[in-house]
Amino acid sequence: MKKTFSIRLFPTKKQIDELNELSSIRNDVWNKLLEIEENEYKTNKKIINKFGLNNLLPKLKEKYPEWKKLNSKAIQTISTELFGSYRSFFNLIKKDKNARPPRKIENNGHFHTIVWNQSGWIFKEDSIIINKLPFTYKSKIDITELNIKEIKIKYVRNKWLCDIIIEEEIKYEDKLNIKTKVLAIDLGLSKLGTGVDNKGNVIVLENKSKKINDYYQKQIVKIQNKRSKTNKGSKRNKRLKRVLNKCYHKKNQQIKQTLHVQSKKLANMNYNTIVVGDLTVKNLMSKDGSNKNKKGIRKSFHKSNITMFLQLLAYKCQSNNINLTKIDEKWTTQLNCLTGKIFKERIELNDREVQLSDTIIIDRDINSAINIMKRWFGNHIASMNEPLDFSSVIKKNNLFNETHKSLVCV
Repeated sequence: MKKTFSIRLFPTKKQIDELNELSSIRNDVWNKLLEIEENEYKTNKKIINKFGLNNLLPKLKEKYPEWKKLNSKAIQTISTELFGSYRSFFNLIKKDKNARPPRKIENNGHFHTIVWNQSGWIFKEDSIIINKLPFTYKSKIDITELNIKEIKIKYVRNKWLCDIIIEEEIKYEDKLNIKTKVLAIDLGLSKLGTGVDNKGNVIVLENKSKKINDYYQKQIVKIQNKRSKTNKGSKRNKRLKRVLNKCYHKKNQQIKQTLHVQSKKLANMNYNTIVVGDLTVKNLMSKDGSNKNKKGIRKSFHKSNITMFLQLLAYKCQSNNINLTKIDEKWTTQLNCLTGKIFKERIELNDREVQLSDTIIIDRDINSAINIMKRWFGNHIASMNEPLDFSSVIKKNNLFNETHKSLVCV
């Protein structure tokens, strides 16, 4: 499993100029290889793979001698990134006709992140040598003993940072400890997720990231209104721009930290399998199709950061030896979990409760979570997990009752 640590670099003015020169070389390499790929596709209707691009590099270095200033592994990484971008484009164009192929990078003075893979750096006690440039750095951890596979230099908010990617082995327990707990989660908007496990417990993930987004969005609108009344290039305009960027940065950091905490708590709840609905967030946020006139729904999905939550949960589950499974959740909201039949009347987004029978009303998200659990068990009949007694869950959370079992909030 790979992990990333960031350390702060303190380059001199001369080193900054050299880094900017390496960044322009990196962009030039990308653009030249992109031209080769475009010509190949026009001629033969196919693209050159990363190995073919790497074989072209020696001749290209002779043609463009300034490329020799950049480490050969860094240049090979660029060809790998370009081939990966084309492969992603061809996979995406099958689903989305508006997908765009890789484009050229303009040298507009902005530093572009440079990646070194496997070699190109040397770590010492007080400095790090990257591409034969010695940098002083600041780190809270001892990086000299780490199993480093890749490094990246980037320029973020007036700071030079170096991302260190290390490979860490997953430690498996020798003891035979079979976990039989399964959790099924229905992801949503008002709540980030509502889950039901096969022991009958209900887990609720509060949508804290949406609250953070709403708070900072109000501050951002105020700053933008003030900035719109200033002259472009004035001191006040530049100061408000710095404040605006700081506000965006704080918002993103707080959202990420909140989702980190929620995903960590969920991964530490001793489940063997976590089942989530397979949501295609890009389609849900698209202006085409059923959401064409539903601007509020598209914004809510954007604020909920469901994709980021699933990414954080995925690697935490991997480190804890938990199976994270995605399952098709079509019609789980419209399906009565008690009878297994579609509701006579369509359940709209505003309907937060569903009536299963004359005397049973439950939360719509619990109904969906139970349907996801039943669907997963239907595909895993031979599993060693105890099946869910969904009738007891329905009974405990029946809103007809004056008191129903309190939910576990994460």
